Amino acid sequence: MECWRLEVSNKKRVGSRIGLMSNVLRRSRKDNKLRFLFRFRLAQYLYGKGGFWAARARRMQQKLNLKYAVDIDIGASIGPGLRIAHLPGVVITSHAQIGRNFFIRQNTTIGIKSLGLDHYDLRIGDNVSVGANSCIIADRLSIGDNVVIGAMSLVNKDVPANCTFYNKRQAVVRACES
Repeated sequence: MECWRLEVSNKKRVGSRIGLMSNVLRRSRKDNKLRFLFRFRLAQYLYGKGGFWAARARRMQQKLNLKYAVDIDIGASIGPGLRIAHLPGVVITSHAQIGRNFFIRQNTTIGIKSLGLDHYDLRIGDNVSVGANSCIIADRLSIGDNVVIGAMSLVNKDVPANCTFYNKRQAVVRACES
């Protein structure tokens, strides 16, 4: 319920459950991103129940992936307050542990580097913002709280809290000979 209140509803205060659900359903019908977040959180909830519901949740995830061009695994641990600027191209592995108020932009990947390891440790803190076309790729990585990752950045090492991370780029324009 907290995820839906923070991500889909525009209500700041906690009210009745019926009022919250009617607000969430009304808003999710009108907006693609809100509709995705509503259904994704529902699939995560069902996946956590296990058994028949986990299998049903996996099918829901597959349909969401196809319809919205997003691949966020329902096994990923993502705190309340997830915001997605533009849906297409967002990929988050099931091994990610992401804190509250995470803001991610289009064509961004959070994934693992090596397949088949016994343990992965991808931790992203609270209040993190990731720029467009960025990649966070590692088997063990920690990103602190209140971090901003610039657009088109490759993160494969730990990032301490309260800082901005970006890869330096230099534009080069060469004169064309005719």
